[in-house]
Amino acid sequence: MYWGIGLILWVGFVTLYVSKLIASRSNTYIARKSIHILAGGVVALISPFVLSSPLIPLASSYALTLYLVVRGLKGKRYGWFQEEGNYGEIFFTFSYGTLLLVFWTFRPHFWETSYKWLALTPIMFMSFGDGVTGIVRNFVYRRRVKGFWGSMAMLAVCLIIGYSTTGLSGVISAVVATVAEVLPNIDDNLSVPFLSALVLFLAHQAL
Repeated sequence: MYWGIGLILWVGFVTLYVSKLIASRSNTYIARKSIHILAGGVVALISPFVLSSPLIPLASSYALTLYLVVRGLKGKRYGWFQEEGNYGEIFFTFSYGTLLLVFWTFRPHFWETSYKWLALTPIMFMSFGDGVTGIVRNFVYRRRVKGFWGSMAMLAVCLIIGYSTTGLSGVISAVVATVAEVLPNIDDNLSVPFLSALVLFLAHQAL
């Protein structure tokens, strides 16, 4: 329980203080990506080692999703990381919780086995991989564009994550996650986690 409370406080600290500080020294885009990495990514990496179930990150993700939706409907937003007409942070928290919910629903004891990485690996692709690609693109191209070097950075990060957690299946899904990130007409906070999770699950069953 103490670890769960600690992780929730950490997410709040990153979102309300750290990202605001980063935005003041860089820009809104980098602030958004810092939340991806420092909040979403760190929780995904640490939680299976310190929590007995995915309940806290799952419930927190949906609570944040609801909170952001309600604030948006009221016309309120956190200006240092939220942008008008951009719903990426809502898709991020929704995808985070939904992947945990799906795996927990169909395999209630998944958190107690290596099966948990089938849910957490795509979440880390979305958190660390997409976070890094955004930062690299910002400094290389000085504008928001899905360029080559950003994709290469994401692929490198995702390959390390995928191989470390699920071996060959993770490597395959890392490639899919990188391709999914550049797909047009769909937010990468939806395409990256869900497409890579589907491929990871199928590859894990086949290999």
